[in-house]
This record gives sequence, structure tokens and C-alpha cells, in this order.
Amino acid sequence: MAELLPGPYRTQTVKRYDFRRPDKFSKDQLRTLQIIHEGFSRGFATYLSGYVRTIVEGEVVLVTQSTYDEFVRSLTNPTLIGVFSMAPLEGSAIIEIPPDLTFVIIDRLLGGPGTVPARIRELTEIEQTVMRRVLERSLTALSDAWSNLVQLEPRLERLEVNPQFVQLLPPHDMVVVIALRVRIRGVEGRVNICIPYIALEPIASKLSAHYLFGGGEKVETGQYVEDIRKQVETMAVPLVVSLGEAVVTVAELLDLAEGDVIRLDTRVSEPLSVRVGDKTKFLAKPGRLGSRLAVEITEVLAEKGEEADE
Repeated sequence: MAELLPGPYRTQTVKRYDFRRPDKFSKDQLRTLQIIHEGFSRGFATYLSGYVRTIVEGEVVLVTQSTYDEFVRSLTNPTLIGVFSMAPLEGSAIIEIPPDLTFVIIDRLLGGPGTVPARIRELTEIEQTVMRRVLERSLTALSDAWSNLVQLEPRLERLEVNPQFVQLLPPHDMVVVIALRVRIRGVEGRVNICIPYIALEPIASKLSAHYLFGGGEKVETGQYVEDIRKQVETMAVPLVVSLGEAVVTVAELLDLAEGDVIRLDTRVSEPLSVRVGDKTKFLAKPGRLGSRLAVEITEVLAEKGEEADE
């Protein structure tokens, strides 16, 4: 006859446990992995902000364990999957960037505003080459995030666009999945990192907050800030001096010939607008510098005085 549990235990919720897929990671280990990848999410967002020249936000939203088969079946097709090694740890891991974010990044890097196509498609070879550079630089941020625990040397091995072609592990092997919410120019998606248990098993005893911070928390070196500063300083931006505007009919436009004069709406005594990108940042007066035309800045416009093209 079964013995009834004592009164205090009767009200506790019973958690279902599947003996066919036992948990490999403790709550403390999952929490440590979350702390590590919170550092990665900040580094990844900072690097990507400088690379695509717009604000990128990133945060860890989920750290969980599942079977490898469950993870692969949760991915969309097509998607961008980077398979990378984690020396000195054994085996390979996965970083997946969803299609929406991938196309926003590509569009920005190729000079566009950062839009998503109406129909998601597989990446071309050129687009894959562009994203390979993004992933390779992202793995540097991953190495930095793990530096308190182990000196990782991640290296991108290959790219895939179909999850079914990425058979790294037997279907029922356990993995830890770290999901990052990334937002770029209003487009939001989840970047997933999948690390096999067999890769983390040798350092499982180190996956604890006590070990991670036991030697004293390292002081921020500002390496990401320095990296983005260098990229911004060498970034080329379009600077245009507007002499004025004119409205002509199509017939007048077709009749234009060498020597014709077009009257602009700017008076000789008026300052010229100097635009950086789509913002009016300065006022200037025209002149010469040696044998070249030039302008002299006469006023720096405050933020409230900036004008943007619609």
C-alpha cells in the first residue's frame, strides 16, 4: 500500500522528469552561461553597431537545454547557420542568425537603409561572403566573453542555410541553447547559440558563479568602446554642399545646352547648407582654396536646428 506524503508535501508541484533525456546542466551552470553570454550580447551589439553604422541592441532572453534534434527542428528554413570550433574545447557549436536580421545587416553593409525583402530567400554567394566576415568578427566577442573562464579560440568552419544539413550530433544528444534578442533599425530577431554538452563537459565544474568571479571581477578594459571608436574615426561619410535648387519643366530640361544658365533659389549673400548624410550640420560661404573650389564653415547648427530629408 502506498504511503501518503506528509501534509506539507502534498501541495508542492511535481515536475515531470524524462529519464530518456536527463538534464545535463544544473541551474547554477545555466545561470553562469547566461552571465557569460550577457557579456557576449553587449560585445556583439557594440561591434555590430560600428560595422553597420546604426544602433544595435542585444540581450539574452533564454538559456535552456534540449536535445540537438529539438533545436534543429526549431529553426526556420532558410536561415544563416555558422558552424564553429571552440578550441581547446572539443567538437563544434552553432550560431544562427534569422533571415530578417541577416538581410538588414547585408542591406546596411551594401549601402542600403536596412530593409527586409518581401520574400525571404536563400543567400547568394556574395551575401554569404559578407555574412562570413560578420560572423568571424562576432566570434571574437564570444572569445572575450569566455575569457574569465577559459581562453577560447573559436574559428568559423562553414556556413549553411538549411538546418537539415547541419548534422553535428546524434539527435538525442543534449545541448545548451542561448537565445539573444537583437534589434536593428526596428527589426527584431533571435540569434541562437547552440553548444553541445560534450564540448562543455570538461569545464562543467567551472560553470559556476563562484568560480567565474572567485578570482575577483575583471575591470572593464573598454576594448569594445575603443574598437568602435577606431571604426567610426575611419568611416567615410558623404558631405554635400548645396548651392541651391531650381525648378524647370521637362521641355526646358530637354532644351538645355552648353552655356545655358540656370537661376538658383539661393542669393549670393546667403550661406550655403552643408549636409552630412541626410542632416544639415553646417552653414558655409563659398570660395577658393588654391586651385580648388571650397567653402568656409560659418556656423555649426545645434541639434534642434538640424533638418532631415523626408
